[in-house]
Amino acid sequence: MLEQEKLKEEVDLLFKPAFNDKEFFPRERSHPRITEFHKLDCTYVENLGAEETVIHPYARICGPDEHKLHALSCNMDVPYRLFEAGLKLFGDSIVTYHNQIERKGNIRYYPSIIMTFWGGFETYVRYAAELMLNTVNNVPSIVADVLLEREPYLNKKGDIYLRDRYRSLLDRYVLLLRYGYNFAVDRRNKHWQSLQNAKRTRDYYTHLDVSEPKVVASLDVLNYTEAILLALIWPSCELKRTLLLGIYKLYEIWAKLRDLHAEYIEQPHYKDWPWKDGYLFHCNFTNVDTTRFPNIEEELRRGRKK
Repeated sequence: MLEQEKLKEEVDLLFKPAFNDKEFFPRERSHPRITEFHKLDCTYVENLGAEETVIHPYARICGPDEHKLHALSCNMDVPYRLFEAGLKLFGDSIVTYHNQIERKGNIRYYPSIIMTFWGGFETYVRYAAELMLNTVNNVPSIVADVLLEREPYLNKKGDIYLRDRYRSLLDRYVLLLRYGYNFAVDRRNKHWQSLQNAKRTRDYYTHLDVSEPKVVASLDVLNYTEAILLALIWPSCELKRTLLLGIYKLYEIWAKLRDLHAEYIEQPHYKDWPWKDGYLFHCNFTNVDTTRFPNIEEELRRGRKK
């Protein structure tokens, strides 16, 4: 086992060769786990004419008058940075929990990693959708409306307006792949099923299921983050073009963190609390049923009357 300081250095080193101004998209390599365990064909990544180079056919020139694209390009690294931030937070958790004898504790890192990683995926879909709609010919207007989560409607005067309308992220991703890459998602595919499971994990923290407190283990976080990375890598391998430059570098970091991690569980503090004998809880609503839920003073008065 590595000592904690040495472990911290090793984790920090994973994030040192980050993108810089001279080489924003460094040369990528596919990790052996992608091909050997997940059986995906990543040979296109090994080609000398990689997508990171300026001479690649997918490296296109943006003219000075493409103002919408200029604003969009300012955010091109946000999906990568959010994924990287989630992985960095997981690395911090590995270091923090390294010397703890008790391998279970309060919620601290894992929900934040889950939310940040989902934010990276959602940001990617929105960025890529905007990029597609600004660069691809003949995208049906109804597809654009769904991707941008808007809906046209008529008022009583017959005027056309646009209003916000929520659309499922996974449904938008399916449309992005179909109209941006002519790629039809097979919803029975194991990587798609894993992505749906990841969404359910994320939904627990955004739409809390108060009927069942949930524990989350470090292995759960690893499976969750891998599922989202593979949701981008799997179509990339099928299409022989990388959906998000840097995704293989992120997977390499993920794989190294997987090797360094030791199992740990985070859970709500009161999950295993003994509830049988009654307890005090904070409840400051108006018109509370004091017969069932008295405060201390009301309970004492009730006792004196008896």
